Amino acid sequence: MRRLAAALALGLALAPLTARAEFSPALQALIKAAQQEGAVSLMFGEGALGGSTGARLFETQMNAMFGTRLKISYTPGPAMPVMGSQIAVTLQAKRPAPTDIYVGWSRHMAGYYKYDLFLAADWEKLLPGRIDGRIVEGHGTMLKVVTSMAGMYYNPQQSPMKPQYLTDFLRPEWKGKIATTPYAANFDVLASRKVWGPEKAIDYAKKLEAQIAGVMRCDEGERIASGEFLALVPNCSGRDAEQAAKAGAPIVNAYPLDFRLINYTYIAVPKNAPHPSAGTLFAVFCMTPEGQKIIRDNWGADLHFFPESNSGKEIAALEKESGHPFANVDVAWQLDNQEGNEAWAVIQKILAGKK
Repeated sequence: MRRLAAALALGLALAPLTARAEFSPALQALIKAAQQEGAVSLMFGEGALGGSTGARLFETQMNAMFGTRLKISYTPGPAMPVMGSQIAVTLQAKRPAPTDIYVGWSRHMAGYYKYDLFLAADWEKLLPGRIDGRIVEGHGTMLKVVTSMAGMYYNPQQSPMKPQYLTDFLRPEWKGKIATTPYAANFDVLASRKVWGPEKAIDYAKKLEAQIAGVMRCDEGERIASGEFLALVPNCSGRDAEQAAKAGAPIVNAYPLDFRLINYTYIAVPKNAPHPSAGTLFAVFCMTPEGQKIIRDNWGADLHFFPESNSGKEIAALEKESGHPFANVDVAWQLDNQEGNEAWAVIQKILAGKK
Protein backbone atom coordinates (compact mmCIF):
# COMPACT_ATOMS: atom_id res chain seq x y z
CA MET A 1 0.00 0.00 0.00
CA ARG A 2 2.83 2.37 0.89
CA ARG A 3 4.52 1.60 -2.41
CA LEU A 4 1.27 2.29 -4.27
CA ALA A 5 0.80 5.60 -2.46
CA ALA A 6 4.38 6.60 -3.20
CA ALA A 7 3.99 5.68 -6.86
CA LEU A 8 0.79 7.70 -7.12
CA ALA A 9 2.45 10.69 -5.45
CA LEU A 10 5.39 10.46 -7.82
CA GLY A 11 3.05 10.18 -10.78
CA LEU A 12 1.20 13.32 -9.73
CA ALA A 13 4.47 15.19 -9.25
CA LEU A 14 5.68 14.25 -12.71
CA ALA A 15 2.34 14.56 -14.49
CA PRO A 16 2.27 17.02 -17.39
CA LEU A 17 1.12 20.44 -16.23
CA THR A 18 -0.99 20.76 -19.38
CA ALA A 19 -2.75 17.75 -20.89
CA ARG A 20 -0.73 16.48 -23.84
CA ALA A 21 -3.91 15.66 -25.71
CA GLU A 22 -4.46 19.41 -25.98
CA PHE A 23 -1.18 20.03 -27.79
CA SER A 24 -1.56 21.33 -31.34
CA PRO A 25 -0.10 19.27 -34.22
CA ALA A 26 2.58 21.95 -34.68
CA LEU A 27 3.57 21.72 -31.01
CA GLN A 28 3.66 17.93 -31.08
CA ALA A 29 6.07 18.06 -34.02
CA LEU A 30 8.23 20.64 -32.22
CA ILE A 31 8.36 18.51 -29.06
CA LYS A 32 9.63 15.55 -31.10
CA ALA A 33 12.31 17.68 -32.78
CA ALA A 34 13.36 19.23 -29.47
CA GLN A 35 13.70 15.81 -27.84
CA GLN A 36 16.06 14.75 -30.62
CA GLU A 37 18.28 17.77 -29.84
CA GLY A 38 18.20 16.88 -26.15
CA ALA A 39 19.28 20.16 -24.56
CA VAL A 40 18.69 23.89 -24.13
CA SER A 41 21.63 26.26 -23.60
CA LEU A 42 20.84 29.54 -21.85
CA MET A 43 23.09 32.57 -21.42
CA PHE A 44 21.78 35.87 -20.12
CA GLY A 45 21.99 37.98 -16.97
CA GLU A 46 21.43 36.25 -13.62
CA GLY A 47 18.33 38.34 -13.01
CA ALA A 48 16.60 37.57 -16.33
CA LEU A 49 13.93 34.85 -16.30
CA GLY A 50 15.04 33.91 -12.80
CA GLY A 51 18.65 33.12 -13.76
CA SER A 52 20.08 29.87 -12.36
CA THR A 53 17.11 29.27 -10.05
CA GLY A 54 14.69 29.77 -12.92
CA ALA A 55 16.69 27.43 -15.17
CA ARG A 56 16.33 24.55 -12.70
CA LEU A 57 12.60 25.13 -12.42
CA PHE A 58 12.23 25.44 -16.18
CA GLU A 59 13.97 22.10 -16.70
CA THR A 60 11.76 20.23 -14.25
CA GLN A 61 8.44 21.74 -15.24
CA MET A 62 9.09 21.97 -18.98
CA ASN A 63 10.01 18.26 -19.13
CA ALA A 64 6.97 17.38 -17.02
CA MET A 65 4.67 19.31 -19.31
CA PHE A 66 6.03 18.08 -22.64
CA GLY A 67 7.17 14.58 -21.65
CA THR A 68 10.73 15.41 -22.72
CA ARG A 69 14.11 14.76 -21.12
CA LEU A 70 15.82 18.01 -22.06
CA LYS A 71 18.88 19.13 -20.12
CA ILE A 72 18.82 22.89 -19.52
CA SER A 73 22.21 24.46 -18.85
CA TYR A 74 22.52 28.06 -17.68
CA THR A 75 25.58 30.32 -17.81
CA PRO A 76 25.43 33.90 -16.47
CA GLY A 77 25.88 36.20 -19.45
CA PRO A 78 26.83 39.81 -20.20
CA ALA A 79 24.55 42.81 -20.63
CA MET A 80 21.83 42.51 -23.25
CA PRO A 81 23.56 44.62 -25.95
CA VAL A 82 26.83 42.69 -25.52
CA MET A 83 25.01 39.37 -25.78
CA GLY A 84 23.25 40.54 -28.93
CA SER A 85 26.58 41.54 -30.47
CA GLN A 86 28.03 38.11 -29.68
CA ILE A 87 25.12 36.43 -31.45
CA ALA A 88 25.62 38.69 -34.49
CA VAL A 89 29.38 38.01 -34.63
CA THR A 90 28.98 34.23 -34.36
CA LEU A 91 26.21 34.22 -36.97
CA GLN A 92 28.40 36.12 -39.42
CA ALA A 93 31.27 33.72 -38.71
CA LYS A 94 28.91 30.75 -39.25
CA ARG A 95 29.50 29.49 -35.72
CA PRO A 96 26.90 28.46 -33.12
CA ALA A 97 25.52 31.16 -30.86
CA PRO A 98 26.40 30.93 -27.16
CA THR A 99 22.72 30.63 -26.27
CA ASP A 100 19.46 29.19 -27.57
CA ILE A 101 17.50 32.15 -26.18
CA TYR A 102 18.25 35.85 -26.42
CA VAL A 103 16.60 38.14 -23.84
CA GLY A 104 16.37 41.83 -24.76
CA TRP A 105 14.46 45.08 -24.28
CA SER A 106 12.28 46.63 -26.96
CA ARG A 107 15.06 49.05 -27.97
CA HIS A 108 17.56 46.21 -28.33
CA MET A 109 15.15 44.13 -30.39
CA ALA A 110 14.35 47.07 -32.66
CA GLY A 111 18.07 47.62 -33.23
CA TYR A 112 18.72 43.96 -34.11
CA TYR A 113 15.61 43.56 -36.25
CA LYS A 114 17.29 44.86 -39.41
CA TYR A 115 20.15 42.37 -39.01
CA ASP A 116 17.81 39.36 -39.22
CA LEU A 117 19.39 37.50 -36.28
CA PHE A 118 16.45 35.43 -35.11
CA LEU A 119 14.40 32.46 -36.27
CA ALA A 120 10.76 32.94 -37.23
CA ALA A 121 8.07 30.57 -35.99
CA ASP A 122 4.30 30.30 -36.30
CA TRP A 123 3.83 30.87 -32.57
CA GLU A 124 0.06 31.11 -32.73
CA LYS A 125 -0.15 27.59 -34.14
CA LEU A 126 2.25 26.30 -31.51
CA LEU A 127 0.17 27.67 -28.63
CA PRO A 128 -3.26 28.62 -30.02
CA GLY A 129 -5.50 30.62 -27.73
CA ARG A 130 -2.55 31.73 -25.65
CA ILE A 131 -0.10 33.42 -28.04
CA ASP A 132 -1.62 36.01 -30.37
CA GLY A 133 -0.70 39.03 -32.46
CA ARG A 134 -0.28 41.29 -29.42
CA ILE A 135 2.64 39.14 -28.27
CA VAL A 136 4.41 38.27 -31.54
CA GLU A 137 6.52 40.89 -33.35
CA GLY A 138 9.22 41.14 -35.98
CA HIS A 139 7.41 38.87 -38.48
CA GLY A 140 7.39 36.01 -36.02
CA THR A 141 10.98 36.37 -34.80
CA MET A 142 10.38 37.69 -31.26
CA LEU A 143 7.95 37.30 -28.38
CA LYS A 144 7.03 39.68 -25.59
CA VAL A 145 7.68 37.73 -22.39
CA VAL A 146 7.48 40.32 -19.59
CA THR A 147 5.76 43.68 -19.18
CA SER A 148 7.80 46.41 -17.53
CA MET A 149 6.72 49.81 -16.25
CA ALA A 150 9.39 52.47 -15.95
CA GLY A 151 9.54 54.19 -12.61
CA MET A 152 11.85 55.44 -9.90
CA TYR A 153 13.30 53.79 -6.79
CA TYR A 154 13.57 55.67 -3.53
CA ASN A 155 14.30 54.99 0.14
CA PRO A 156 11.13 55.88 2.08
CA GLN A 157 12.99 56.03 5.41
CA GLN A 158 15.61 58.58 4.38
CA SER A 159 14.16 60.51 1.43
CA PRO A 160 13.32 64.18 2.02
CA MET A 161 9.88 63.78 0.41
CA LYS A 162 7.62 61.32 -1.37
CA PRO A 163 8.37 61.92 -5.09
CA GLN A 164 5.49 61.94 -7.55
CA TYR A 165 7.12 63.34 -10.68
CA LEU A 166 10.51 62.93 -12.36
CA THR A 167 10.85 66.68 -12.07
CA ASP A 168 10.64 66.41 -8.25
CA PHE A 169 14.27 65.25 -8.29
CA LEU A 170 15.40 68.65 -9.55
CA ARG A 171 14.45 70.18 -6.20
CA PRO A 172 17.37 71.30 -4.00
CA GLU A 173 16.64 68.80 -1.20
CA TRP A 174 17.61 65.91 -3.52
CA LYS A 175 20.92 67.41 -4.69
CA GLY A 176 23.85 65.03 -4.20
CA LYS A 177 21.62 62.23 -2.90
CA ILE A 178 20.40 60.46 -6.05
CA ALA A 179 21.71 58.26 -8.85
CA THR A 180 20.87 57.50 -12.45
CA THR A 181 21.92 54.55 -14.61
CA PRO A 182 25.17 54.39 -16.61
CA TYR A 183 23.14 53.45 -19.69
CA ALA A 184 20.55 56.26 -19.39
CA ALA A 185 17.72 53.76 -18.98
CA ASN A 186 14.39 54.82 -20.52
CA PHE A 187 15.68 58.22 -21.68
CA ASP A 188 15.19 57.00 -25.26
CA VAL A 189 11.46 56.75 -24.51
CA LEU A 190 11.34 59.97 -22.50
CA ALA A 191 12.91 61.78 -25.49
CA SER A 192 10.30 60.53 -27.96
CA ARG A 193 8.05 63.09 -29.61
CA LYS A 194 5.19 60.99 -28.23
CA VAL A 195 6.36 61.58 -24.64
CA TRP A 196 8.52 64.60 -23.66
CA GLY A 197 10.34 65.20 -26.93
CA PRO A 198 14.14 65.45 -27.46
CA GLU A 199 14.56 69.07 -26.35
CA LYS A 200 12.75 68.72 -23.04
CA ALA A 201 14.41 65.36 -22.25
CA ILE A 202 17.91 66.70 -22.97
CA ASP A 203 17.24 69.79 -20.85
CA TYR A 204 16.04 67.56 -18.00
CA ALA A 205 19.16 65.39 -18.29
CA LYS A 206 21.41 68.45 -18.01
CA LYS A 207 19.63 69.57 -14.85
CA LEU A 208 19.56 66.05 -13.43
CA GLU A 209 23.31 65.64 -14.02
CA ALA A 210 23.89 68.52 -11.59
CA GLN A 211 21.77 66.72 -8.98
CA ILE A 212 23.13 63.18 -9.06
CA ALA A 213 25.93 61.82 -6.90
CA GLY A 214 26.74 58.83 -9.11
CA VAL A 215 25.43 56.00 -11.23
CA MET A 216 24.18 52.47 -10.48
CA ARG A 217 22.69 49.56 -12.37
CA CYS A 218 18.97 48.85 -12.08
CA ASP A 219 19.63 45.57 -10.26
CA GLU A 220 21.65 47.26 -7.49
CA GLY A 221 18.69 48.19 -5.31
CA GLU A 222 20.69 47.42 -2.18
CA ARG A 223 22.51 50.72 -2.74
CA ILE A 224 19.17 52.53 -2.28
CA ALA A 225 18.18 50.39 0.69
CA SER A 226 21.54 51.08 2.39
CA GLY A 227 21.19 54.84 1.95
CA GLU A 228 24.23 55.20 -0.34
CA PHE A 229 21.78 56.87 -2.74
CA LEU A 230 18.27 57.88 -1.77
CA ALA A 231 16.76 57.37 -5.24
CA LEU A 232 17.41 56.01 -8.74
CA VAL A 233 15.99 58.18 -11.52
CA PRO A 234 14.64 56.74 -13.75
CA ASN A 235 14.93 52.98 -13.35
CA CYS A 236 14.60 50.20 -15.93
CA SER A 237 11.49 48.69 -14.35
CA GLY A 238 10.22 48.14 -10.85
CA ARG A 239 10.69 44.39 -10.52
CA ASP A 240 14.05 44.45 -8.73
CA ALA A 241 12.96 46.92 -6.06
CA GLU A 242 9.63 45.20 -5.52
CA GLN A 243 11.36 41.86 -4.93
CA ALA A 244 13.69 43.51 -2.40
CA ALA A 245 10.79 45.31 -0.70
CA LYS A 246 8.97 42.00 -0.22
CA ALA A 247 12.02 40.80 1.68
CA GLY A 248 11.81 43.85 3.97
CA ALA A 249 14.33 46.21 2.35
CA PRO A 250 13.57 49.95 2.70
CA ILE A 251 13.06 50.60 -1.01
CA VAL A 252 9.97 51.64 -2.94
CA ASN A 253 9.25 51.55 -6.65
CA ALA A 254 6.99 54.39 -7.77
CA TYR A 255 5.54 55.34 -11.15
CA PRO A 256 5.97 59.07 -11.86
CA LEU A 257 2.83 60.84 -12.98
CA ASP A 258 4.75 62.63 -15.73
CA PHE A 259 6.22 59.45 -17.25
CA ARG A 260 3.95 56.43 -17.46
CA LEU A 261 4.66 53.75 -20.02
CA ILE A 262 4.55 50.04 -20.64
CA ASN A 263 7.75 48.55 -22.01
CA TYR A 264 8.63 44.94 -22.75
CA THR A 265 11.32 42.34 -22.41
CA TYR A 266 11.44 39.93 -25.36
CA ILE A 267 12.78 36.46 -26.03
CA ALA A 268 13.99 35.21 -29.40
CA VAL A 269 15.80 32.15 -30.79
CA PRO A 270 19.02 33.00 -32.68
CA LYS A 271 19.28 31.67 -36.23
CA ASN A 272 22.51 29.97 -35.20
CA ALA A 273 21.14 28.56 -31.94
CA PRO A 274 22.86 25.27 -31.04
CA HIS A 275 19.45 23.70 -30.29
CA PRO A 276 16.90 25.67 -32.37
CA SER A 277 13.91 23.36 -31.85
CA ALA A 278 14.56 22.99 -28.12
CA GLY A 279 15.08 26.74 -27.85
CA THR A 280 11.76 27.33 -29.60
CA LEU A 281 10.05 24.89 -27.25
CA PHE A 282 11.58 26.72 -24.28
CA ALA A 283 10.12 30.00 -25.62
CA VAL A 284 6.71 28.33 -25.96
CA PHE A 285 6.89 27.12 -22.36
CA CYS A 286 7.66 30.68 -21.20
CA MET A 287 4.24 31.64 -22.56
CA THR A 288 2.29 28.97 -20.64
CA PRO A 289 0.74 29.74 -17.24
CA GLU A 290 3.39 27.51 -15.66
CA GLY A 291 6.25 29.29 -17.42
CA GLN A 292 4.87 32.71 -16.58
CA LYS A 293 4.59 31.69 -12.92
CA ILE A 294 8.28 30.73 -12.81
CA ILE A 295 9.17 34.11 -14.30
CA ARG A 296 6.81 36.00 -11.98
CA ASP A 297 8.02 34.21 -8.85
CA ASN A 298 11.72 34.60 -9.69
CA TRP A 299 11.89 37.84 -11.66
CA GLY A 300 9.00 39.74 -10.12
CA ALA A 301 7.07 40.39 -13.34
CA ASP A 302 4.93 38.76 -15.99
CA LEU A 303 3.19 39.60 -19.27
CA HIS A 304 0.09 41.70 -18.72
CA PHE A 305 -1.85 40.26 -21.67
CA PHE A 306 -2.50 36.99 -19.81
CA PRO A 307 -5.60 36.76 -17.59
CA GLU A 308 -3.65 35.44 -14.56
CA SER A 309 -1.07 38.25 -14.79
CA ASN A 310 -0.30 40.40 -11.75
CA SER A 311 1.01 43.23 -13.93
CA GLY A 312 -2.27 43.32 -15.87
CA LYS A 313 -4.21 44.01 -12.67
CA GLU A 314 -1.66 46.61 -11.56
CA ILE A 315 -1.77 48.47 -14.87
CA ALA A 316 -5.57 48.51 -14.89
CA ALA A 317 -5.64 49.96 -11.37
CA LEU A 318 -3.05 52.64 -12.16
CA GLU A 319 -4.82 53.65 -15.38
CA LYS A 320 -8.12 53.93 -13.52
CA GLU A 321 -6.47 56.02 -10.81
CA SER A 322 -4.84 58.46 -13.24
CA GLY A 323 -7.53 58.45 -15.92
CA HIS A 324 -4.88 58.04 -18.63
CA PRO A 325 -3.64 54.93 -20.45
CA PHE A 326 0.03 53.98 -20.31
CA ALA A 327 2.06 54.50 -23.47
CA ASN A 328 2.77 51.15 -25.18
CA VAL A 329 6.47 50.94 -26.07
CA ASP A 330 7.03 47.85 -28.20
CA VAL A 331 9.42 47.07 -31.05
CA ALA A 332 7.19 48.73 -33.66
CA TRP A 333 7.08 51.87 -31.49
CA GLN A 334 10.86 51.86 -31.13
CA LEU A 335 11.41 51.49 -34.87
CA ASP A 336 9.58 54.81 -35.21
CA ASN A 337 11.60 56.53 -32.49
CA GLN A 338 14.69 57.71 -34.34
CA GLU A 339 14.67 61.17 -32.71
CA GLY A 340 14.31 59.67 -29.26
CA ASN A 341 17.22 57.30 -29.80
CA GLU A 342 19.42 60.07 -31.18
CA ALA A 343 18.61 62.17 -28.11
CA TRP A 344 19.35 59.16 -25.89
CA ALA A 345 22.90 59.02 -27.28
CA VAL A 346 23.34 62.70 -26.39
CA ILE A 347 21.90 62.15 -22.91
CA GLN A 348 24.28 59.26 -22.29
CA LYS A 349 27.20 61.64 -22.86
CA ILE A 350 25.64 64.24 -20.56
CA LEU A 351 25.22 61.76 -17.73
CA ALA A 352 28.65 60.20 -18.33
CA GLY A 353 30.17 63.02 -16.27
CA LYS A 354 29.07 61.18 -13.14
CA LYS A 355 30.61 57.82 -14.04
